[in-house]
Amino acid sequence: MGRIIHFEITADDPESTARFYADAFGWQSETSPFVPGYHLVDTGDGNGINGAVMSREYRRQPAILWLEVDDIRDSVAAVEAAGGRHDGAVNEIPGQGLVTYVTDPSGTAIGLKQPLH
Repeated sequence: MGRIIHFEITADDPESTARFYADAFGWQSETSPFVPGYHLVDTGDGNGINGAVMSREYRRQPAILWLEVDDIRDSVAAVEAAGGRHDGAVNEIPGQGLVTYVTDPSGTAIGLKQPLH
C-alpha cells in the first residue's frame, strides 16, 4: 500500500511536451481515450514506472506522483486524519479501478488509485 505506480507531468501544451519526452528520452505516448489533453507515456523496458503528460487545465502542479492503495475511501480518511485533504471526486477508470486526488498538509497533490481486484 502506498507504492508509487504512476506519475503525471502537467503542461500548457501536453502534445508538444509529450513529443519533447519522446525526442529527448524515447518515451512512447498515446492519447487517452477517456480524458482530453491527457497522453499516456511508456518510459521503456526495465525497472521504473510509466506515467502521463496532461493539460494544466486539470492541475497546475508541475509533477504528481500516484500511489496504489488497497481501499481508496479508507486512504482518503487516513489522509484527512493525518492533516491532509481530499481534493476532488472519486472517479472510475473503466477496466482499471478508482482514482482521486488528495493533498498533503503543505498542499502538494498526490494521486490515489485503487486497482480492480
